[in-house]
Amino acid sequence: MLSTPKILLMILLGFVVWYAIRWFDRLPPRAVRQRDAPAPQPQAAIEDLVACRSCGAYVVASARGCGKTGCPQPL
Repeated sequence: MLSTPKILLMILLGFVVWYAIRWFDRLPPRAVRQRDAPAPQPQAAIEDLVACRSCGAYVVASARGCGKTGCPQPL
């Protein structure tokens, strides 16, 4: 049987759900939020590493040397 506290709790729960639905309806749609978000910065191109011909350290293929002290290849 439903008692007075249970009825009041159900009414209170109904108001909470109603206010939550109203609050979520006020949020802008996801497409608008994504459109207004700042554009991500472009990432640098990813390059494979290759071993330096002189000292064996791994560097990007476009580098002329590894940059370590004592490496005979200049940067």
